[in-house]
Amino acid sequence: MMLVLITETPEEGSRIAGRLVAQAIKQTPALRLGLAAGNTPIGLYQNLVDLHRTTRLDFAHVRLFSLDEFIGLPSDSPNSYHRFFHQHLLDHVNFDPAHLHLLNGQAEQDIVSYCVSYERLIRNQGGIDLQILGIGQNGHLGFNEPGSSLNSRTRRSLLSASTKYNLARAFDSESVPEWAVTMGLGAIREAQTLLLLALGAHKAEIVAKALEGPLSAFIPASSIQLHPSVVLVLDRHAAGSLNNQDYYLQQSSQVMENNHWFLEPSFMQVAQTGLPAKP
Repeated sequence: MMLVLITETPEEGSRIAGRLVAQAIKQTPALRLGLAAGNTPIGLYQNLVDLHRTTRLDFAHVRLFSLDEFIGLPSDSPNSYHRFFHQHLLDHVNFDPAHLHLLNGQAEQDIVSYCVSYERLIRNQGGIDLQILGIGQNGHLGFNEPGSSLNSRTRRSLLSASTKYNLARAFDSESVPEWAVTMGLGAIREAQTLLLLALGAHKAEIVAKALEGPLSAFIPASSIQLHPSVVLVLDRHAAGSLNNQDYYLQQSSQVMENNHWFLEPSFMQVAQTGLPAKP
């Protein structure tokens, strides 16, 4: 099942996404949570930090995994995703370092063996319950660039020219790496539930292609169409090119006004408990 929630503003979208993740943690304190980096989820993480401070949302037993990382950047680089997660989430909540499993862009073993071992780690932990996702302007999920196999596994991935161009603004004096390590599209779809957040008019065209266009390896994000449990949180601008927008708005109204839906960590389904109340 795919649930599309459309909010008026990016801030509201981040709040809704944060509340859904927080609810999943409250329902399953040892939630296995997949993290995504980038500009889009920063507001989501800020909402989780706020909920931790104001409602004592407990991260002590949450097991954390990451979607991707640049190859060759030290973990303390201001542009590494290791640093990103600490800056925007981990340094502000009570997580257990023993439960933190971020991809390492400087793994000492060869990259193929490392990627196999990372997927083995996820399986041994019981798999990911809830995977947070963004979407690149060229349709990438993680660093699965256009042309990636829809069944791809965790691996080294060459960054496309468009991805490097978009990243360059954040890298300042440091060169954008050529390569990254990323969970593959097949590996991402093994999560129980996917939560994809897209905000802003610059994401409208690719959101429409991913959600309503044909399934294609050249739009990697279209692979979410194959997943049985997906929640998309979009602001009005990101939803602007959707053909089925009226229906999604009707869906959103039922969820956010009439309080009929909720997200379980293992399955998203219709229920009477509704979204968690605002703190």
